[in-house]
Amino acid sequence: MEPVFLLTILVLLALWIRTTRIETEWQQGGLSTFFLGFLLLLAYGTATMLRRARIPLISGYIFAGMIVGPHVTGLLTNETVLKLRVVDDLALSFIALTAGASLHVDFLRNRLKAIALNISFLTIFVFGLVFGFVLVGASFFQVTRTMSGAQVTALASLLGVIAVARSPSSAIAVISESRASGVFTETVLGITVAMDVLIIMLFTMVLALINVLLVSGSGIHAYAVSAVSGEMIVSLAVGFLFGKGIAFYIKKVGHDLPLFLLLIAFGIVKGSLWLDQVIQTQFAISLHLEPLLVCMSAGFTVRNFDQEGLRFLESLERISLPIFVLFFSLAGASLDLEALKMTWPIASSIAIARCAGIFLATWLAGTIMRDPPYQNRMAWMAYLTQAGVAIGLAQLAERQFQGIGTYLNTIVLAVITLNQLIGPVTFKAVLELVGEAKAGKEAP
Repeated sequence: MEPVFLLTILVLLALWIRTTRIETEWQQGGLSTFFLGFLLLLAYGTATMLRRARIPLISGYIFAGMIVGPHVTGLLTNETVLKLRVVDDLALSFIALTAGASLHVDFLRNRLKAIALNISFLTIFVFGLVFGFVLVGASFFQVTRTMSGAQVTALASLLGVIAVARSPSSAIAVISESRASGVFTETVLGITVAMDVLIIMLFTMVLALINVLLVSGSGIHAYAVSAVSGEMIVSLAVGFLFGKGIAFYIKKVGHDLPLFLLLIAFGIVKGSLWLDQVIQTQFAISLHLEPLLVCMSAGFTVRNFDQEGLRFLESLERISLPIFVLFFSLAGASLDLEALKMTWPIASSIAIARCAGIFLATWLAGTIMRDPPYQNRMAWMAYLTQAGVAIGLAQLAERQFQGIGTYLNTIVLAVITLNQLIGPVTFKAVLELVGEAKAGKEAP
């Protein structure tokens, strides 16, 4: 009853604040601060309550944001949601920083071949099936029927890449809850974490190439590919330097580390934009640094090339909850339900195509590695979860491509909602089926 009581009080307070007349600028600033805190508490309380029905926390955050957003109750207006979207830049950088920090080289060495095979096949089959489905079936769905050929190609490419993304946070939560350990569990976790790092790199390249195709109206030439590759290399190098700087701070200062990491994550976004402008102005060179790649490289550098890597990762985990709550709830508040009605048919079909690609990839990789046949048939159940990075990438694309961005973001959220409801359940089930979950000893 406590969560219900808390949610009731929060909603009543928000309704009362809505009736208050805002006259000054500082009152407007105070209103934004109030709704930031309101959304944080409401989303967390709602997700905690829904968790009793075995609904994943992330799905609860999205649901809470959708209910209080402008398209349902209107407690949060479009203007308020737009002002709070500054959280997105911080959250996206933080997600990339965490993804890089979670990828520990020593952790991957034991089954490097199996992990590499699964990653390769998952990328090829999932991207190929989703891309091909959207491209071939565009004329059958209301959303894509009126798009130009270039727009359909762009949408299919972005959806294909985003479909490859996994959810390390969901995977780790299920493994922890089941107290699972073993070869299968370690392989799944290694693949899941490594995929999030790979997907950022793939998305960066695809985004840049699509920008050439849609914005300039020209084809994708070898020059464009080489330019994108150069930008990726420079972004990774800058991230390495940032990583060394973070490691130096941890060694020499060490206090207020969570706050420092928040400033770094946000600073990398703004710093990358500033550096782009300086290089363009001073040297007439168009060099676009990708903040997600910079953050990922920085996290990987600290985790693998410094003795303070574990402390760094623990500090990231300590401040992750409020960032993820706000990020996912704002994603839900931004969800256009009218667009959602139009995209459910294609979203459901994409979820099925994605599942088929995962099955083919894991079965083929397991067969080549000569894993037990029964395990190869069930391995797909461990890879359905999808969340943070996928949502962040969709929102990033939405900002850059206004024509297809809204539908892309809505389709991705619909697919993720399905995957987050089904994925954790199937993952826990397969851990029990392969005998690596400690049956009857789950953590509370």
